[in-house]
Amino acid sequence: MAGPDRHGSGAVSEQRLSLAPWKDRRNLLALVVSMVTLALILVFSATVQGFATRGNLSVILSNSASLAILSCGMAVVIISRGLDLSIIAVMVAGATTYATCIEAGMGGGAALVVTGLAIVAVGMINAWLIAYAELPAMLATLASAMAITGLFRFAILRGEFLLLLPKENPAVQALTSDLLPGLPVVTVMMLAALAATWVLLNRTVAGEIIYAMGDNFLAARLSGLPVRSVTMLIYVWAAVMALAAGLVVSSASGAVDFRTVTNGTLLFDVILVVVLGGIPLRGGRGGLANIVLGVALIAVLRNGMTLMNVTTQIQDVIKGLVLLAAIAAENFLNPRDIETDTAGDL
Repeated sequence: MAGPDRHGSGAVSEQRLSLAPWKDRRNLLALVVSMVTLALILVFSATVQGFATRGNLSVILSNSASLAILSCGMAVVIISRGLDLSIIAVMVAGATTYATCIEAGMGGGAALVVTGLAIVAVGMINAWLIAYAELPAMLATLASAMAITGLFRFAILRGEFLLLLPKENPAVQALTSDLLPGLPVVTVMMLAALAATWVLLNRTVAGEIIYAMGDNFLAARLSGLPVRSVTMLIYVWAAVMALAAGLVVSSASGAVDFRTVTNGTLLFDVILVVVLGGIPLRGGRGGLANIVLGVALIAVLRNGMTLMNVTTQIQDVIKGLVLLAAIAAENFLNPRDIETDTAGDL
């Protein structure tokens, strides 16, 4: 099956006429983000003590693992012109289920299987609401996030926000150890998530359909593509990525904190990564390089501001302004056309 254009309608011929990739308007945002990331690295290295060290590089990698994994899930959803506002709630629910299982005496493997089945079920519910009940993705996943958070806090935490993990448990220690000397398990999980996302988007029929859905959902459905089945896959994929990220975060901190859902900062960071990387919210374009680019910028920016003792509130303001600038730049570089306007929104 001929795959849809990764860069939107009509971009293939435009790219063939370009003398170099950066001369294509659609790649300008990625180029700008790359230059900004490099500039930040140089500035922080020269002005912030301890930034340009091997130890801090390791910190940046480990701290960005969960963000990269979550972005893999969100990117696939957004490329299909969807949106998953429940991804952080699913992440916390997965970590809570895993912690509850190992506290009940299950081994790590059994706990992971039970947790995986539960999270896949959550992803399928989200997908069914969107694909078959035909609810807007934004409203369906927002309601799902509220229901999941309330249910888990009531049923497991009895109204509390925090669930501690037994760090001495081998099932937890396995997630915080090194697979090889100098190669933490969380880094391997991040690389595996990135690789799996690349394979899904570039080497499967489902990936071709995901791009077709994002480019023009109505045309994809009317042409007979199995958009409902692929929608099921998309939201299950996002849920599995959320589970992986939840295991990374909870094992590193030794706790599951439901305030991660209620304060909204991590969800904001995930959307920021995807948009900054060059994946438009109206879908149809983007890939692994965009995810890596967005994660790199946010990881460097967040680490540098933390070392400079910038408060969380100021960091949120700066990231908000960066997101607004990225959306404005995307709309300027890739203006809506008639086809885009008539294809529907999230």
